[in-house]
Formats: sequence, C-alpha cells, structure tokens
Amino acid sequence: MALGLLASVFALLAVLAVVVGADQQLGGCTLPASAGVSGGSGSWLATAYGPPWGGIEGDGITATGLNLTAGQPALEVAVDPRLISLGSYVHVQPNPFGTTGVFYAGDTGGAITGKHIDIYDWRGRASQDAWGQRAVTVTPAPSPGAGNLLRGVAPIPPSAGDSEDSSCLAGVDDGSIGLTPGQTARIQSDGSATAPEEAPAAVKRAIAAGNLIHKRPYPEPDTHYGTLAKLWPAYDCSGATSFVLYAAGLMGAEALDSTGLESYGQPGPGRWITVYANSAHAWIVTAGIALDTADYGGPAIPAGSGPRWRSEPLANLADGTSYVARHPPGL
Repeated sequence: MALGLLASVFALLAVLAVVVGADQQLGGCTLPASAGVSGGSGSWLATAYGPPWGGIEGDGITATGLNLTAGQPALEVAVDPRLISLGSYVHVQPNPFGTTGVFYAGDTGGAITGKHIDIYDWRGRASQDAWGQRAVTVTPAPSPGAGNLLRGVAPIPPSAGDSEDSSCLAGVDDGSIGLTPGQTARIQSDGSATAPEEAPAAVKRAIAAGNLIHKRPYPEPDTHYGTLAKLWPAYDCSGATSFVLYAAGLMGAEALDSTGLESYGQPGPGRWITVYANSAHAWIVTAGIALDTADYGGPAIPAGSGPRWRSEPLANLADGTSYVARHPPGL
C-alpha cells in the first residue's frame, strides 16, 4: 500500500497524556470521545502491512506524519478517511495482537477503500502474511490520550477553563517530565521520574502515567473506581500498575487485580517494562525504577500510602512471597 508522503514532524513525543473534563465523584478526568465510524460496525476486511518497507508497503511515514521506519510497536491502522476520520481511534476485533487496546487511524493507501483497513504489524513480513485477509469488526473508541503506543500523536486541546491546579491536568509531555541520558529512568527530589532519552515511546508514556498518580493515596477501603480512562482519587497496587499499562497503550481500560496481572502479557522479565504479581500484591518496573505501593525499594516521596516511584525495583522480591514476572510484548 502507498503511505502518505508527509515528512515526520514528530522527532520527539509530542504529547504523552491528555485528559480533560472533571468528574467530581471520582475526582478524575474523562477522556474525549473519538470520531465515529461510517458504514456501520459490521464486517470489515482487514489486511496487514509494515516492515520491510518499500514497494506496496510504502516508506514507513504515514499520512498523519508518524515515522514508523524503525518498525517500532504501535497500534495503528490505515483507513479510508471517507469512512473513518484520520486521527481518530477504533477498536478492531479480532486483530493480530489479541489486544483490546485501541488503534489510531493514522494512514491511508490507494488500496484501502471502503470497509477495508490495513493493520500496521511491526513484526515483519511473516507475521503480516500469517494474518492475510480476515473479516473483523471495527467500532469507534474514545481517545486514550497517553494510552496509544504511538510516537507523535497530535495533542487534544484542553477544554476552556482547564488549569494545572484543577482535578484534570491539561497534559503531560516529555518536556514536563524531563528526559535523562541513557536507558535508566531517574527519580527526582519531588518523587517524580524522568524518562530515558533512549527509551521507546511506550516506556516514556508509562513514566508520564506514573507521574500523573505518584502523589495519590491508597484507597480505603481498597477498591478500583471503574475505567482507567478516568483518573482515580486513589490507587491500590494493581490499579496503579494497570493505569501505567493502559496509559502506555499496553492494555485495555479495564483494570486487572493482582491475580489477573499474573497472566498479563508474556512470561518473564521484559527489556524495559516488567510486572511482578501474585495473589496479594503487584508492582511495575519501568526503565529500571519501580512504581509500588509497598514500602520496599526506597522511601515514599512524597510521604504517603499510594503508588510511589522506588529506586530499588526488585526489593519486594525479598518480602517472603513468590512473584510471577510478566512483560508486554516487544518491551
């Protein structure tokens, strides 16, 4: 398929999280809705494209300016913009990755007309050929803000009247969280974390998500407050871990408990992100630091009972229980 010829204008992440609209009951924010899907949600044709680039696969630069030349993981589809607006989000079921996450409508192609989408698959030609052509259901999805595994998705403007001291943050970008050289995140004096310059986009978004909640308390009584698309007033261990994964585009908007996280993703530690879980506790390690509600791995900064960044990511492994290590595919 032919990709758009726009040059990439997003050398760095433009925005890592955008949340708008206060929710007084949850003390959080509701993410704005995406554009609709014309033509109904019934049966669509889905093919797959991606690296190696060249010929019908295009050059790796999409119609919305996303630079996918490196073959990095991304939930993205090419669409007919007459039916699905470029820049909107859709659910695609089934899909090559078995994910419930949302796909960004970021590209077009001469062969992508009518009820036909082309799913970006970074894993290469063998995986694309294995998918082949399949019937799928395509439905509109709310914008996930930080939740898509994409580099350079354009920001959603904040609503009028939003301010940084309101219950809804206008946005978090990689400038506000700060970048640090190398591949290891660093915890700052206020307890927030900086993201490694060399980290993939999803890892930077995960750190931005942790920074959104790193001053929140632990819920009393312990509970989850519904969809992860809203900022909760308090986070337990599994809720915090789920939020970071959701905001990085690595799981859907339904939070898992610690038992559910035991079967998340793929087995074993990841290169960038690892979830440790058992029936009683869970935490997430991102670029060498942990977001954890337990008092292991360094002091709680600021003081409090909720999720905090910890400099010793594996300290909880000495708490006398056994943990399962899991990681998101490719990370």
